[in-house]
Amino acid sequence: MALVLTLGFVVLLFVGAPILAAMTVGTWMSLVLFDRPAYLMAQTAFHGLSSFTLLAIPLFVLAGEIMDKGGISARLAKFVVMLVGWLPGGLGISVVISTMIFSGISGSVNADAAAIGSVMLPMMNEAGYRKEWSSCIVAAAAGTGILIPPSITMIVLGTIANLSIKQLFLASLFPAALIGLSKAIVIWYKAKMGWEPGHQRLTFCWRELCWAGVEAVPALVAPAIILGGILSGVFTATEAAAVAVLYATLVSLLLYHEITWAKMKQVLISTVRLTGVVIGLVGAASAIAYVMAYTQASNDLAALASGVVNNYLLFISILTVLFWVLGAMLDGMPALVILIPLFMPIAEKAGMHPIHFAIFSLAVFGISLVTPPLGTACFVVTSLAGVHMKRLVWPMMPFLVIMFGTILILSYVPWFSLALPKLWGGLIILP
Repeated sequence: MALVLTLGFVVLLFVGAPILAAMTVGTWMSLVLFDRPAYLMAQTAFHGLSSFTLLAIPLFVLAGEIMDKGGISARLAKFVVMLVGWLPGGLGISVVISTMIFSGISGSVNADAAAIGSVMLPMMNEAGYRKEWSSCIVAAAAGTGILIPPSITMIVLGTIANLSIKQLFLASLFPAALIGLSKAIVIWYKAKMGWEPGHQRLTFCWRELCWAGVEAVPALVAPAIILGGILSGVFTATEAAAVAVLYATLVSLLLYHEITWAKMKQVLISTVRLTGVVIGLVGAASAIAYVMAYTQASNDLAALASGVVNNYLLFISILTVLFWVLGAMLDGMPALVILIPLFMPIAEKAGMHPIHFAIFSLAVFGISLVTPPLGTACFVVTSLAGVHMKRLVWPMMPFLVIMFGTILILSYVPWFSLALPKLWGGLIILP
Protein backbone atom coordinates (compact mmCIF):
# COMPACT_ATOMS: atom_id res chain seq x y z
CA MET A 1 0.00 0.00 0.00
CA ALA A 2 2.76 2.41 0.92
CA LEU A 3 4.56 1.66 -2.35
CA VAL A 4 1.40 2.28 -4.40
CA LEU A 5 0.81 5.54 -2.54
CA THR A 6 4.39 6.70 -3.16
CA LEU A 7 4.44 5.72 -6.82
CA GLY A 8 1.04 7.30 -7.47
CA PHE A 9 2.15 10.50 -5.80
CA VAL A 10 5.45 10.70 -7.73
CA VAL A 11 3.88 9.86 -11.11
CA LEU A 12 1.13 12.45 -10.69
CA LEU A 13 3.71 15.09 -9.76
CA PHE A 14 5.75 14.33 -12.87
CA VAL A 15 2.72 14.67 -15.14
CA GLY A 16 2.02 18.12 -13.67
CA ALA A 17 -0.78 17.44 -11.19
CA PRO A 18 -1.10 19.84 -8.24
CA ILE A 19 0.61 18.58 -5.08
CA LEU A 20 -2.66 18.30 -3.15
CA ALA A 21 -4.26 16.31 -5.97
CA ALA A 22 -1.24 13.99 -6.15
CA MET A 23 -1.42 13.34 -2.40
CA THR A 24 -5.14 12.61 -2.33
CA VAL A 25 -5.30 10.49 -5.51
CA GLY A 26 -2.22 8.49 -4.50
CA THR A 27 -3.76 7.78 -1.09
CA TRP A 28 -7.11 6.81 -2.64
CA MET A 29 -5.40 4.40 -5.03
CA SER A 30 -3.52 2.71 -2.19
CA LEU A 31 -6.78 2.16 -0.29
CA VAL A 32 -8.91 0.95 -3.21
CA LEU A 33 -6.33 -1.40 -4.74
CA PHE A 34 -5.87 -3.18 -1.40
CA ASP A 35 -9.58 -3.55 -0.60
CA ARG A 36 -9.69 -0.91 2.11
CA PRO A 37 -12.89 1.19 2.29
CA ALA A 38 -12.45 4.41 0.31
CA TYR A 39 -14.40 6.34 2.94
CA LEU A 40 -11.41 5.87 5.30
CA MET A 41 -9.69 8.66 3.40
CA ALA A 42 -12.42 11.18 4.20
CA GLN A 43 -12.77 9.82 7.73
CA THR A 44 -9.07 10.14 8.59
CA ALA A 45 -8.82 13.54 6.88
CA PHE A 46 -11.78 14.82 8.92
CA HIS A 47 -10.24 13.44 12.10
CA GLY A 48 -6.93 15.16 11.33
CA LEU A 49 -8.70 18.48 10.81
CA SER A 50 -10.77 18.20 13.99
CA SER A 51 -8.31 20.28 15.97
CA PHE A 52 -9.04 23.56 17.70
CA THR A 53 -5.40 24.56 17.17
CA LEU A 54 -5.79 24.56 13.37
CA LEU A 55 -8.29 27.41 13.67
CA ALA A 56 -5.27 29.61 14.37
CA ILE A 57 -4.11 29.24 10.77
CA PRO A 58 -6.83 31.27 8.96
CA LEU A 59 -6.86 33.80 11.80
CA PHE A 60 -3.11 34.45 11.70
CA VAL A 61 -3.20 34.64 7.91
CA LEU A 62 -6.04 37.17 8.15
CA ALA A 63 -4.16 39.23 10.76
CA GLY A 64 -1.05 39.33 8.57
CA GLU A 65 -3.00 40.37 5.48
CA ILE A 66 -4.79 43.16 7.38
CA MET A 67 -1.51 44.48 8.77
CA ASP A 68 0.06 44.46 5.33
CA LYS A 69 -2.83 46.24 3.58
CA GLY A 70 -3.39 48.52 6.58
CA GLY A 71 0.05 50.11 6.37
CA ILE A 72 1.51 48.53 9.50
CA SER A 73 4.31 46.69 7.67
CA ALA A 74 5.38 49.89 5.86
CA ARG A 75 5.68 51.84 9.11
CA LEU A 76 7.56 48.99 10.74
CA ALA A 77 10.08 48.87 7.88
CA LYS A 78 10.55 52.66 7.97
CA PHE A 79 11.35 52.61 11.69
CA VAL A 80 13.89 49.78 11.35
CA VAL A 81 15.57 51.59 8.44
CA MET A 82 15.95 54.68 10.59
CA LEU A 83 17.34 52.53 13.40
CA VAL A 84 20.07 50.59 11.53
CA GLY A 85 20.28 52.29 8.13
CA TRP A 86 23.50 54.08 9.09
CA LEU A 87 25.41 50.77 9.32
CA PRO A 88 27.29 49.29 6.34
CA GLY A 89 24.60 47.38 4.46
CA GLY A 90 22.06 49.01 6.76
CA LEU A 91 19.14 48.76 4.35
CA GLY A 92 19.74 45.05 3.88
CA ILE A 93 20.06 44.49 7.64
CA SER A 94 16.84 46.42 8.17
CA VAL A 95 15.10 43.95 5.82
CA VAL A 96 16.20 41.06 8.06
CA ILE A 97 15.04 42.80 11.26
CA SER A 98 11.76 44.03 9.77
CA THR A 99 10.92 40.59 8.42
CA MET A 100 11.63 38.93 11.75
CA ILE A 101 9.33 41.37 13.57
CA PHE A 102 6.59 41.11 10.94
CA SER A 103 6.88 37.31 11.05
CA GLY A 104 5.78 37.56 14.65
CA ILE A 105 2.44 38.79 13.31
CA SER A 106 1.76 37.20 9.93
CA GLY A 107 2.91 33.59 10.38
CA SER A 108 3.47 33.15 6.62
CA VAL A 109 6.84 33.19 4.84
CA ASN A 110 5.35 34.27 1.53
CA ALA A 111 3.35 37.03 3.22
CA ASP A 112 6.55 38.27 4.87
CA ALA A 113 8.38 38.35 1.54
CA ALA A 114 5.53 40.18 -0.17
CA ALA A 115 4.85 42.69 2.61
CA ILE A 116 8.43 43.69 3.42
CA GLY A 117 9.68 43.24 -0.15
CA SER A 118 7.09 45.63 -1.59
CA VAL A 119 8.33 48.32 0.82
CA MET A 120 12.08 47.67 0.90
CA LEU A 121 12.93 46.64 -2.68
CA PRO A 122 12.27 50.13 -4.15
CA MET A 123 14.31 51.71 -1.34
CA MET A 124 17.28 49.41 -1.94
CA ASN A 125 17.11 49.95 -5.69
CA GLU A 126 17.18 53.73 -5.18
CA ALA A 127 20.21 53.31 -2.92
CA GLY A 128 22.08 51.51 -5.72
CA TYR A 129 21.70 47.89 -4.67
CA ARG A 130 21.83 45.40 -7.51
CA LYS A 131 18.33 44.01 -8.08
CA GLU A 132 19.46 40.41 -7.75
CA TRP A 133 21.27 41.15 -4.46
CA SER A 134 18.36 43.05 -2.93
CA SER A 135 16.01 40.26 -4.06
CA CYS A 136 18.21 37.64 -2.39
CA ILE A 137 18.25 39.67 0.83
CA VAL A 138 14.44 39.85 0.95
CA ALA A 139 14.01 36.16 0.09
CA ALA A 140 16.64 34.99 2.58
CA ALA A 141 15.17 37.17 5.32
CA ALA A 142 11.70 35.75 4.67
CA GLY A 143 13.04 32.21 5.09
CA THR A 144 13.73 32.95 8.76
CA GLY A 145 10.00 33.46 9.31
CA ILE A 146 9.34 29.71 9.35
CA LEU A 147 11.05 29.63 12.77
CA ILE A 148 9.42 32.72 14.25
CA PRO A 149 6.16 32.31 16.20
CA PRO A 150 3.35 32.26 15.22
CA SER A 151 4.60 30.44 12.13
CA ILE A 152 1.79 28.64 10.31
CA THR A 153 4.20 25.87 9.38
CA MET A 154 5.11 25.44 13.06
CA ILE A 155 1.43 25.17 14.02
CA VAL A 156 0.87 22.50 11.36
CA LEU A 157 3.97 20.60 12.48
CA GLY A 158 2.84 20.66 16.10
CA THR A 159 -0.58 19.38 15.08
CA ILE A 160 0.56 16.47 12.92
CA ALA A 161 3.40 15.47 15.28
CA ASN A 162 1.32 15.89 18.46
CA LEU A 163 3.78 18.38 19.98
CA SER A 164 3.02 21.32 22.26
CA ILE A 165 2.63 24.53 20.25
CA LYS A 166 3.81 26.58 23.21
CA GLN A 167 6.99 24.50 23.55
CA LEU A 168 7.64 24.75 19.81
CA PHE A 169 7.26 28.53 19.97
CA LEU A 170 9.72 28.69 22.87
CA ALA A 171 12.16 26.30 21.19
CA SER A 172 12.24 28.36 17.99
CA LEU A 173 13.30 31.69 19.51
CA PHE A 174 17.04 31.10 19.95
CA PRO A 175 17.50 29.29 16.59
CA ALA A 176 15.58 32.05 14.78
CA ALA A 177 17.75 34.71 16.42
CA LEU A 178 20.92 32.78 15.48
CA ILE A 179 19.88 32.37 11.84
CA GLY A 180 18.70 35.99 11.54
CA LEU A 181 21.97 37.27 13.04
CA SER A 182 24.03 35.14 10.64
CA LYS A 183 22.20 36.63 7.65
CA ALA A 184 22.71 40.16 8.95
CA ILE A 185 26.44 39.43 9.34
CA VAL A 186 26.63 38.27 5.70
CA ILE A 187 25.04 41.53 4.52
CA TRP A 188 27.24 43.68 6.80
CA TYR A 189 30.46 41.91 5.80
CA LYS A 190 29.84 42.15 2.05
CA ALA A 191 29.04 45.86 2.43
CA LYS A 192 32.06 46.47 4.67
CA MET A 193 34.37 44.79 2.16
CA GLY A 194 32.85 46.70 -0.74
CA TRP A 195 31.84 43.52 -2.55
CA GLU A 196 28.39 44.85 -3.33
CA PRO A 197 27.89 48.29 -4.94
CA GLY A 198 25.44 50.88 -3.72
CA HIS A 199 25.63 50.23 0.02
CA GLN A 200 25.11 53.85 0.93
CA ARG A 201 24.68 54.64 4.59
CA LEU A 202 21.76 56.74 5.71
CA THR A 203 22.33 59.76 7.93
CA PHE A 204 21.33 59.02 11.50
CA CYS A 205 18.74 61.50 12.78
CA TRP A 206 17.24 61.29 16.26
CA ARG A 207 14.18 63.34 15.32
CA GLU A 208 13.27 61.13 12.36
CA LEU A 209 13.98 57.99 14.39
CA CYS A 210 11.70 59.09 17.21
CA TRP A 211 8.89 60.04 14.83
CA ALA A 212 9.19 56.75 12.93
CA GLY A 213 9.25 54.91 16.26
CA VAL A 214 6.01 56.56 17.38
CA GLU A 215 4.32 55.52 14.12
CA ALA A 216 5.67 51.98 14.43
CA VAL A 217 4.59 51.41 18.05
CA PRO A 218 1.42 49.47 17.07
CA ALA A 219 3.48 47.16 14.85
CA LEU A 220 6.07 46.61 17.59
CA VAL A 221 3.42 45.98 20.25
CA ALA A 222 1.56 43.33 18.22
CA PRO A 223 4.18 40.52 18.50
CA ALA A 224 4.56 41.28 22.20
CA ILE A 225 0.81 40.88 22.72
CA ILE A 226 0.62 37.67 20.68
CA LEU A 227 3.72 35.91 22.00
CA GLY A 228 3.46 37.32 25.50
CA GLY A 229 -0.10 36.10 25.82
CA ILE A 230 0.73 32.61 24.55
CA LEU A 231 3.92 32.10 26.56
CA SER A 232 2.44 33.51 29.76
CA GLY A 233 -0.57 31.22 29.45
CA VAL A 234 -3.13 34.03 29.20
CA PHE A 235 -4.50 32.54 26.00
CA THR A 236 -3.85 29.68 23.58
CA ALA A 237 -2.35 30.02 20.10
CA THR A 238 -5.84 30.01 18.58
CA GLU A 239 -7.10 32.66 20.99
CA ALA A 240 -3.96 34.70 20.29
CA ALA A 241 -4.78 34.56 16.58
CA ALA A 242 -8.25 35.96 17.25
CA VAL A 243 -6.71 38.74 19.36
CA ALA A 244 -4.27 39.48 16.51
CA VAL A 245 -7.13 39.86 14.02
CA LEU A 246 -9.03 42.20 16.35
CA TYR A 247 -5.89 44.24 17.08
CA ALA A 248 -4.89 44.53 13.40
CA THR A 249 -8.40 45.58 12.40
CA LEU A 250 -8.68 48.27 15.07
CA VAL A 251 -5.22 49.72 14.32
CA SER A 252 -5.76 49.73 10.55
CA LEU A 253 -9.26 51.23 10.75
CA LEU A 254 -9.05 53.65 13.65
CA LEU A 255 -5.39 54.68 13.77
CA TYR A 256 -3.91 54.50 10.27
CA HIS A 257 -7.17 54.76 8.27
CA GLU A 258 -5.58 52.85 5.35
CA ILE A 259 -7.85 49.81 5.16
CA THR A 260 -10.90 50.17 2.92
CA TRP A 261 -13.76 47.86 2.01
CA ALA A 262 -12.09 47.21 -1.36
CA LYS A 263 -8.84 46.25 0.38
CA MET A 264 -10.74 44.14 2.90
CA LYS A 265 -12.25 42.14 0.04
CA GLN A 266 -8.73 41.42 -1.28
CA VAL A 267 -7.62 40.50 2.24
CA LEU A 268 -10.43 37.98 2.69
CA ILE A 269 -9.86 36.41 -0.74
CA SER A 270 -6.12 36.00 -0.07
CA THR A 271 -6.86 34.53 3.35
CA VAL A 272 -9.30 31.97 1.99
CA ARG A 273 -6.92 30.92 -0.80
CA LEU A 274 -3.95 30.32 1.48
CA THR A 275 -6.01 28.72 4.24
CA GLY A 276 -7.68 26.33 1.79
CA VAL A 277 -4.31 25.08 0.58
CA VAL A 278 -2.87 24.58 4.06
CA ILE A 279 -5.98 22.87 5.49
CA GLY A 280 -6.23 20.63 2.43
CA LEU A 281 -2.62 19.54 2.89
CA VAL A 282 -3.19 18.76 6.57
CA GLY A 283 -6.24 16.64 5.73
CA ALA A 284 -4.38 14.75 3.00
CA ALA A 285 -1.43 14.24 5.33
CA SER A 286 -3.74 12.67 7.92
CA ALA A 287 -4.93 10.15 5.33
CA ILE A 288 -1.34 9.40 4.32
CA ALA A 289 -0.40 8.95 7.97
CA TYR A 290 -3.17 6.35 8.30
CA VAL A 291 -1.82 4.35 5.34
CA MET A 292 1.73 4.53 6.69
CA ALA A 293 0.58 3.42 10.15
CA TYR A 294 -1.58 0.61 8.75
CA THR A 295 1.29 -0.74 6.65
CA GLN A 296 3.85 -0.08 9.41
CA ALA A 297 5.98 1.72 6.83
CA SER A 298 7.69 3.76 9.55
CA ASN A 299 8.94 0.54 11.20
CA ASP A 300 10.30 -0.71 7.88
CA LEU A 301 11.98 2.65 7.30
CA ALA A 302 13.46 2.56 10.80
CA ALA A 303 14.84 -0.93 10.17
CA LEU A 304 16.32 0.25 6.88
CA ALA A 305 17.97 3.22 8.58
CA SER A 306 19.23 1.25 11.59
CA GLY A 307 22.80 1.38 10.33
CA VAL A 308 22.65 5.13 9.86
CA VAL A 309 21.20 6.25 13.21
CA ASN A 310 24.31 5.02 15.01
CA ASN A 311 26.40 7.56 13.10
CA TYR A 312 24.95 10.92 14.12
CA LEU A 313 26.93 13.00 11.60
CA LEU A 314 25.93 10.76 8.71
CA PHE A 315 22.31 10.69 9.89
CA ILE A 316 22.12 14.49 10.16
CA SER A 317 23.81 14.94 6.78
CA ILE A 318 21.39 12.57 5.00
CA LEU A 319 18.40 14.09 6.75
CA THR A 320 19.49 17.64 5.87
CA VAL A 321 19.99 16.88 2.18
CA LEU A 322 16.74 14.88 1.96
CA PHE A 323 14.62 17.54 3.68
CA TRP A 324 16.30 20.35 1.73
CA VAL A 325 15.77 18.78 -1.70
CA LEU A 326 12.24 17.50 -1.10
CA GLY A 327 11.29 20.71 0.68
CA ALA A 328 12.29 22.72 -2.38
CA MET A 329 10.56 20.31 -4.80
CA LEU A 330 7.34 20.03 -2.78
CA ASP A 331 7.02 23.64 -1.64
CA GLY A 332 7.95 23.10 2.01
CA MET A 333 4.58 22.41 3.64
CA PRO A 334 3.68 19.21 1.72
CA ALA A 335 7.15 17.85 2.37
CA LEU A 336 6.77 18.61 6.05
CA VAL A 337 3.42 16.87 6.47
CA ILE A 338 4.75 13.77 4.68
CA LEU A 339 8.27 13.50 6.11
CA ILE A 340 7.94 14.55 9.75
CA PRO A 341 5.70 11.65 10.90
CA LEU A 342 7.96 9.19 9.07
CA PHE A 343 11.30 10.38 10.36
CA MET A 344 10.49 11.54 13.89
CA PRO A 345 10.69 8.00 15.39
CA ILE A 346 14.00 7.44 13.58
CA ALA A 347 15.36 10.78 14.84
CA GLU A 348 14.46 9.78 18.40
CA LYS A 349 16.44 6.56 17.97
CA ALA A 350 19.37 8.68 16.78
CA GLY A 351 19.19 10.63 20.04
CA MET A 352 17.22 13.74 19.05
CA HIS A 353 14.46 15.02 21.29
CA PRO A 354 11.18 15.45 19.31
CA ILE A 355 11.22 19.23 19.93
CA HIS A 356 14.86 19.41 18.83
CA PHE A 357 14.07 17.40 15.70
CA ALA A 358 11.08 19.63 14.90
CA ILE A 359 13.15 22.83 15.11
CA PHE A 360 15.96 21.27 13.07
CA SER A 361 13.45 20.23 10.40
CA LEU A 362 11.87 23.69 10.25
CA ALA A 363 15.29 25.28 9.84
CA VAL A 364 16.09 22.96 6.91
CA PHE A 365 12.73 23.62 5.27
CA GLY A 366 13.48 27.33 5.70
CA ILE A 367 16.51 26.83 3.45
CA SER A 368 14.32 25.02 0.90
CA LEU A 369 11.97 28.00 0.68
CA VAL A 370 14.81 30.35 -0.32
CA THR A 371 16.75 28.04 -2.65
CA PRO A 372 16.49 29.14 -6.29
CA PRO A 373 15.06 28.11 -8.68
CA LEU A 374 12.39 26.21 -6.68
CA GLY A 375 12.05 28.19 -3.43
CA THR A 376 8.61 29.82 -3.12
CA ALA A 377 10.04 32.91 -1.40
CA CYS A 378 12.26 33.41 -4.45
CA PHE A 379 9.21 33.27 -6.73
CA VAL A 380 7.46 35.96 -4.67
CA VAL A 381 10.50 38.24 -4.66
CA THR A 382 11.36 37.84 -8.35
CA SER A 383 7.80 38.80 -9.29
CA LEU A 384 8.07 41.92 -7.11
CA ALA A 385 11.55 42.92 -8.30
CA GLY A 386 11.19 41.92 -11.95
CA VAL A 387 14.33 39.77 -11.85
CA HIS A 388 14.82 36.43 -13.60
CA MET A 389 15.17 33.51 -11.23
CA LYS A 390 18.51 32.37 -12.62
CA ARG A 391 20.11 35.67 -11.58
CA LEU A 392 19.46 34.81 -7.92
CA VAL A 393 21.43 31.55 -7.86
CA TRP A 394 24.94 32.91 -7.34
CA PRO A 395 24.11 35.89 -5.03
CA MET A 396 22.09 33.54 -2.80
CA MET A 397 25.10 31.27 -2.18
CA PRO A 398 26.51 33.16 0.87
CA PHE A 399 23.13 32.93 2.57
CA LEU A 400 22.78 29.23 1.79
CA VAL A 401 26.28 28.52 3.13
CA ILE A 402 25.68 30.41 6.38
CA MET A 403 22.27 28.76 6.84
CA PHE A 404 23.74 25.28 6.42
CA GLY A 405 26.41 26.25 8.93
CA THR A 406 23.76 27.25 11.47
CA ILE A 407 21.92 23.98 10.77
CA LEU A 408 25.07 22.10 11.79
CA ILE A 409 25.27 24.13 15.00
CA LEU A 410 21.59 23.56 15.79
CA SER A 411 21.87 19.81 15.19
CA TYR A 412 24.90 19.39 17.45
CA VAL A 413 23.94 21.88 20.17
CA PRO A 414 20.44 20.95 21.38
CA TRP A 415 20.66 23.74 23.97
CA PHE A 416 19.54 26.30 21.37
CA SER A 417 16.28 24.39 20.87
CA LEU A 418 15.64 22.94 24.32
CA ALA A 419 16.84 25.60 26.79
CA LEU A 420 13.71 27.78 26.78
CA PRO A 421 11.15 24.94 26.68
CA LYS A 422 12.95 23.30 29.60
CA LEU A 423 13.20 26.53 31.58
CA TRP A 424 9.82 28.08 30.82
CA GLY A 425 7.63 25.48 29.15
CA GLY A 426 8.03 22.60 31.60
CA LEU A 427 9.72 20.33 29.06
CA ILE A 428 10.90 17.03 30.49
CA ILE A 429 14.01 15.65 28.79
CA LEU A 430 14.31 11.94 29.36
CA PRO A 431 17.78 10.42 29.77
